[in-house]
Amino acid sequence: HDINISGNTRTEDSVIRRQMLLVEGDPFNRSKLKQSETQIKNLGYFGKVDVKAAPGNTPGETDVNVNVTEKSTGELSIGGGYSTTDGPLADFTIKENNFLGTGRQVSLSAMLAAKLTQFDFSYTDPYFMDRNMTGGIDLFDITQDLQTQSSYNYHKVGGGLRFGYPLSEKLRQDLDIRWEDDNVTGIASNASTYIQEQAGRYTTAAVSQTLTYDTRDSKIEPTSGYIAHFLTEAAVPGGDARYYKFDTGGTYYYPITDQWILSLLGDTGYVHGYAGKTVRINERFFIGGDTLRGFADAGIGPRDFASEDALGGNRYYRGSLQLQFPTGLPADLGVTAHAFTDVGSLWSLDETGAGIQDSSSPRVSAGFGFSWQSPMGPLSVDFGKPLKKESYDKVQQLRFTFGTRF
Repeated sequence: HDINISGNTRTEDSVIRRQMLLVEGDPFNRSKLKQSETQIKNLGYFGKVDVKAAPGNTPGETDVNVNVTEKSTGELSIGGGYSTTDGPLADFTIKENNFLGTGRQVSLSAMLAAKLTQFDFSYTDPYFMDRNMTGGIDLFDITQDLQTQSSYNYHKVGGGLRFGYPLSEKLRQDLDIRWEDDNVTGIASNASTYIQEQAGRYTTAAVSQTLTYDTRDSKIEPTSGYIAHFLTEAAVPGGDARYYKFDTGGTYYYPITDQWILSLLGDTGYVHGYAGKTVRINERFFIGGDTLRGFADAGIGPRDFASEDALGGNRYYRGSLQLQFPTGLPADLGVTAHAFTDVGSLWSLDETGAGIQDSSSPRVSAGFGFSWQSPMGPLSVDFGKPLKKESYDKVQQLRFTFGTRF
């Protein structure tokens, strides 16, 4: 049989053809025909997709006719909002999902907030070298004001190459090569001596590998299934840093009913220096805020006794049990509620001394919150109360985030 494609005034034939599970010359299969139509629709490049079988020129042959209607694939968005972490913010994104009709994606984004300035550029080829493998380039420039948590400012600029491919229907592997220039500046005069020792510029060349297993029913609003990951990363020659890092975890979703969704999350990580190098502060783990509700950003973990600066930690774990349920309001308002219990700990530094407060004991919190998909953008509010903490931990019981795009 032949595959005939029409209607694609901009998109290359090959972009559509590689979504076809039917191959020219193979026996006709109606199930593969429907799956192929679904995959073409999922590209998001077409307003209408029609895939039909038709008699071929040779008796007994069945051709496949694919007719599509192109739609705009460019995105321009300007947004604003407020988060407890970064304060007032504005963001701008320009994105083309079907660059020059090749199926490649290009995006440029900027975020400006009271405590964060970030610029990103990315280029992604979902079929790198005409194989079922993604390839991409990323460039970034990030400036953070961390005075409240740790009495310093941080700037990094760099880029990376990434590659990813499926190992099976549910299992995926991603490889990343990254180089960045890091700069710790603006250290307060009364900052911890452990922070002052981090001052200055240094470079990092890192390679990482991530395995992801995903059975969720939706990547946007999952209600069943689970996603698990295992990351390994190493800072290698080519930069000043020397460390290796492991991070693994996952989230499981269970629908008690259509609207009552139970989720269970667990994560753990470890980072360690080698070749006589210690782990720099920006490569350590920080826990709190959205990752441990009821506690402030960087609210738990090693802390300087005198300055109360958060120092980060080399080991962590965290878990969360959450129940999402309806509020009783009309469903079309998009308001849901949730109750949660979070647990976690962060500990261990290369540096030691009487001036460092550090404990691996678990911290526990519980609370509730609301999420609203409002006409102006998503709004989320969480109230968490620590049930178990250390005396030097920093608490923040109320957190909210609001954003809008137009």
